[in-house]
Amino acid sequence: MKKYMDLWIEDIIGEEKLSRQHLEAYQWSKIKETFNRAVTCSPFYAELYKDVVLESPDDFHRLPFTTPEDVCEHSLDMVCVPQGKISRIVTMETSGTTGKPKRIFFTEEDQQLTVDFFHHGMKFIADETDVFMILMPCSTPGSIGVLLREALEKSGVKVIPYGLSDGQDTADILKIMERENVTSCVAMPQQLMQIAKASDGYNIRMRSVLLSADYVSEESRNVISEAWGCKIFEHYGMTEMGLGCAVHCSELDGCPIRENDLYLEIIDPETGEILPDGEEGEIVFTTLTRKGMPFIRYRTGDWSSIIKEPCKCGSVLKRLTRVGDRKMKKGGYHG
Repeated sequence: MKKYMDLWIEDIIGEEKLSRQHLEAYQWSKIKETFNRAVTCSPFYAELYKDVVLESPDDFHRLPFTTPEDVCEHSLDMVCVPQGKISRIVTMETSGTTGKPKRIFFTEEDQQLTVDFFHHGMKFIADETDVFMILMPCSTPGSIGVLLREALEKSGVKVIPYGLSDGQDTADILKIMERENVTSCVAMPQQLMQIAKASDGYNIRMRSVLLSADYVSEESRNVISEAWGCKIFEHYGMTEMGLGCAVHCSELDGCPIRENDLYLEIIDPETGEILPDGEEGEIVFTTLTRKGMPFIRYRTGDWSSIIKEPCKCGSVLKRLTRVGDRKMKKGGYHG
């Protein structure tokens, strides 16, 4: 069985056969590199981690967490490159106590890391025989749809970039799907469920769909599956992660993590204690390769666990169970 993400990471690390030992050694070297760059180049991290000497993984796991509130208050001070190297800024309104938005900064290199992840992760979902429709933002340079289109076209996939549905254009979308012989697509779960509900009478031969950017309910999965009989893949990521973190492989059993670019921990949200694989808690992540605005031990508020058993596909990558909001605990999946 093809292990596209393992093969990709083997090339990055320079190993002929990827192992947990190789991967974890690589991650530790990148953690030290990220930490040293952050405390040298970022006023925020220089203050947060002043007097800290990072000599071992235990030292790292004792570092204070960073939070969405830190981003609201100190985003510009978290940036580690000159402003001239920033190619995209994403501003997200929040409901936090400060009322300030989160501003996330990317260099062109950071965005190409996302394209690379999409290029290899999407190989499970679509290939050169597919016509792929993007029902996500795809008009602004650097938006998720633009990066995904670039990634898919590198694999020879024909792409139909549509954009987000406004809820009133379902018939138009279905007509395009039928006319262009669309066989695969990416969309928000509720959006695609409504399209699937209205698809009777249209000749649409959907082979696979990717659900992302929101909670995936059982209802949405069932409606889409019953309408088209297609494989349903799920993706988890957030803007701070560089849009992508983990995506289903062909086994559809947990989502292999982008471990060359992200280091994940699962913690008890009350105590901050790191939980062993198999136990549910809050996802905390550290970026390993991001240049513009690195994140170190960043609390996501999302709830998941690491699957202890190896994937049947043979990958050595760790996998996330379905991800939900902390308030939902064993809730659905965020993309």
